[in-house]
This record gives sequence, C-alpha cells and structure tokens, in this order.
Amino acid sequence: MDSYIPVFVMIVIGALIAFVMVFGSALLGPKKPGAVKASPYECGMTPVGSARERFPIKFYLVAMIFIVFDVETIFLYPWAVNYRHLPYALKAFNYIEMVIFVAILFAGYLYILGKGALDWGEEEAVAEALKRDPIVLAPRPAIRFGNENSGPVDLEKIPVGPRVPVYGASAQELCQPLEQTTVRLLPTGEER
Repeated sequence: MDSYIPVFVMIVIGALIAFVMVFGSALLGPKKPGAVKASPYECGMTPVGSARERFPIKFYLVAMIFIVFDVETIFLYPWAVNYRHLPYALKAFNYIEMVIFVAILFAGYLYILGKGALDWGEEEAVAEALKRDPIVLAPRPAIRFGNENSGPVDLEKIPVGPRVPVYGASAQELCQPLEQTTVRLLPTGEER
C-alpha cells in the first residue's frame, strides 16, 4: 500500500490544480461582459460566418486511416528492433507473421481506395451518380443549422446544384423521386 502513496498524491495534486484553474478564472476573470469580450478569438481575425457549419467527413476518414497505419508502425518498430536477436526458426515465423499483418492492413487500404473514401473530387461523384440514376436531380431544401427551434432558415446557405449521394450518403438520399421532395407549407396554427 505504501507504494501507491505517490500515485494518490499525484491524483490529489492534479485535482487541486484543475479546481484552482477552473474556479480561479471564474473568481479573477473579468466581470463586465460585452459583445467584443464574448466573441470567439480566431487568430486575431474577425469571425466570419456561423460556427455551426457541417464539417466534411472526408477529413475524419483520413484521420482514422492515419491512426490505423500509425498503430501499424508502433507494432512494426519493436518487431524490427528484436528481429536480429531471434534464433533462425523464430525469425522465419516472425517474418511470416509480420508479412501477414501488413498484407491484412494493405487489403483494408485497397478496400478503402476501391470504395472511393479518398476520392475528394465531387465532380467525378456527380458524373458517376448521373450515369447510374438520373432521378437524383431532386431539389434540396435549405440547410438548417440546429433544430426546429433554432429560428429561420439561413437563406444564404441554400445548396446549389443536383442532389447527389456521395460517399456516406444516407439510404433516403439514394433514390427519392421528385414528387416526394416537394414541401407543403402549413398556415400558422394548423396541425400537421
């Protein structure tokens, strides 16, 4: 139990530092809020647009692929360092094992390339979708940020161009006839 005392001391010190930083900034911070003080700081530039814009999924895909191959490097490095110190029979086994490991990861990478996860050219996706199904040229509604209580639709964010399902599109987007995409506006007070 005595060997865990430094661990408990570090936990207490970490919690104390976090508590002091959070509540100390609230106590010592400015008390007169204003529009300029409440605005987000973006590298010294005036913030432009809404912060609630959709972030393209393609960046997350690249990050996940990087993590997978980074973990592969973590496994390959100690294997490569210890490889020359192994007996011959174990060298052959370890070599085959690592070749299979890299081949499995390479097969996954080829699958990702085949699915088009790394194709960022939307023009090619539009042309391919138009070849497959010309009915996807349905008008898209204006983009609404938040939920139905967020206020009016941002009319400057109305999408232009055809509705084309790209990588990761939902099944509802894949084949919606033009008649189903029309919107009927209800007068105020009328139930849906």
